[in-house]
Amino acid sequence: MSNEQVQWELLHQNDAYKQTLPDELSARWAQCYAQNIDWSGGAFRLYSPAEFQMIRNAAVQCYAYSNRFFSQIKRHSKTPRIGFAIFDRAGCLLKLYGEESFLAWCKEMHIAPGTDWSEGSIGVNAISLGLARKEDVSVIGRENFSRLLVDTAIYFSPYLIDDNHSGEEAVLFGGVALIAPLERQSDDYLMLTAAAANDVALHLFMSNSLYEGYSREAKGLISIDINRITGKKHILYHNASFFPVVGTGYESLYFQLVETMFDPLPKNEEFWAIIEEGREISDQNVKLSIKGEENTFIVSTEPYSQNHLNIRGIRFFITSAKDISSNVSKKIGNNALVTFNDVLGTHRRFADCLKIAKTIARSDSNVLILGESGVGKDIIAQAIHNASDRQDKPFIVVNCAALPRDLIASELFGYEGGAFTGSKKNGNIGKFELANGGTIFLDEIGDMPLDLQATLLRVIEQKSFMRLGSNTVTNINVKIIAATNANVNQLVEQKKFRADLFYRFTLRLVIPPLRERGHDIVLLAEHFIRSISARINKAAPPILSSEAKSLLCRLPWAGNVRELQNLIEGIVQFYSVNVIGPEIIEEYLGISDSSKPIPEHWPPSYHESISLPQPVPEEKSLTRDSLENALLVNFYNKTKTAQYLGISRKTLYRRMEEYGMEF
Repeated sequence: MSNEQVQWELLHQNDAYKQTLPDELSARWAQCYAQNIDWSGGAFRLYSPAEFQMIRNAAVQCYAYSNRFFSQIKRHSKTPRIGFAIFDRAGCLLKLYGEESFLAWCKEMHIAPGTDWSEGSIGVNAISLGLARKEDVSVIGRENFSRLLVDTAIYFSPYLIDDNHSGEEAVLFGGVALIAPLERQSDDYLMLTAAAANDVALHLFMSNSLYEGYSREAKGLISIDINRITGKKHILYHNASFFPVVGTGYESLYFQLVETMFDPLPKNEEFWAIIEEGREISDQNVKLSIKGEENTFIVSTEPYSQNHLNIRGIRFFITSAKDISSNVSKKIGNNALVTFNDVLGTHRRFADCLKIAKTIARSDSNVLILGESGVGKDIIAQAIHNASDRQDKPFIVVNCAALPRDLIASELFGYEGGAFTGSKKNGNIGKFELANGGTIFLDEIGDMPLDLQATLLRVIEQKSFMRLGSNTVTNINVKIIAATNANVNQLVEQKKFRADLFYRFTLRLVIPPLRERGHDIVLLAEHFIRSISARINKAAPPILSSEAKSLLCRLPWAGNVRELQNLIEGIVQFYSVNVIGPEIIEEYLGISDSSKPIPEHWPPSYHESISLPQPVPEEKSLTRDSLENALLVNFYNKTKTAQYLGISRKTLYRRMEEYGMEF
């Protein structure tokens, strides 16, 4: 038994430690006695392999950054039986570093990775005390509570980084200890340990600061470290965006081999070549095979190398066309501003139309909206989108009649860089990709060229397409709402519209023209008066006289709601009146005599006088809508209504009774 062991045993007898040890250590010894910790035991507590692996995984940053530093120290260390050990924040020994004689001595002392150095296990020691106090500590020989460490000198320094977010003084990541036989103790060793811990903590802090910015990056980031000695490639860092971009579930990849995620050669040939060559690329299409799934991604890289620090690696920024279009769409936002609450109209036919539209909104089937120009097909399309489950997703509008024939395909489906003369270098995202997850509104689809109709048909059937100049399939989830004012059946007969495409629009909605909506004409006119007056800061919006309302209801409205809105816009802007009478409408429209019926081919040429009589409908063709309009125009005067329709009062009452209308 060595003299140190004798002195250590004396400390455990008759409470001698109270007078001999420094106050801090004396108090800790007392706590160890109170916890009935075995001070004479001959072995460390050893974690099971499974437990130790979990501990290492939890302390992966502490372990990895320490490993980089102390692997370098090991190459230059020539002092026998002196080495370093790194510990996690709970006092588990993670790894030993030193020359062969040191490792052999550790084996004799039962010092090994996976051993528990916490105070609750072996009593107070430099590691447990340094972790508890978050300070540099040395505990030499007999000062250790356990027999296991009597013949050792241990110098410990913790890894500490201030947490500016939580307000805590410092976050403890673990620490490093210099361990030596008792006879090799030196006061300089604590300074050396503190310097090593400071270097590792500084490296850890700078890396965390760098990657904190990357954590908010929408692109997937994965940083790969290349070991200059072994050539092994480990994942140094990855952000949370990486996993949704590549389409896998989240898992911790910190300091795992790159092959854990990216398939080895012969797959990923270009990927591995980029790493080996340290190649810098920008927004380049690269095929990546990730856990057996191969897809094309848009990749940029940032290689880095510091020879004097023995550091080499490369950062990969990975995204996909789908993610880019999604981010762009988020920036664009939902362009559908109108909801069903904003749509005005109480007429029975229009109310039925809205009821069908609301049912359509609950379906993901494709929709074809039919109606004359100006009836508000775009308004109903917006309302359908905002009443659907896609309301928070993009609403993208394409006017098929406004695009040049040779540009429609590139606008709808996008193109790769260099796909055609004049194309953008990095290609362009098409409207379907921008609408992914949401709704695309194809207005005036009747003007779409036949060859593009065939492409659209395939997109509807397969829910995928390829950009121009690309051989990569892009999958999409888009609800298509199309609209046209053309007679589609006639276009199909004339071979100007594909019948199979027409039939793919399983849901169809017909919006009635304004002239068939009765009192809705007045309702809309009054709404436009209020909104236009508010827009131009007109203090008191004018009102419509009864005669003006009657005149509005008699006009055929070839341009429908758009025409009505333009009429009210002009009158409110140009006439400073409190009441809008029929004479103002006549003057603005150039109608010479509005007391006579307005023909269906109205509007006439500029200031053309109208004097043609309106044909009287036959009784059998007198629909409910025609009857309602006639009553409205004649202010529900039954005699005038009967005269207006060219029928007897008895016939009028009979037809009103048939339609269930109030007298």
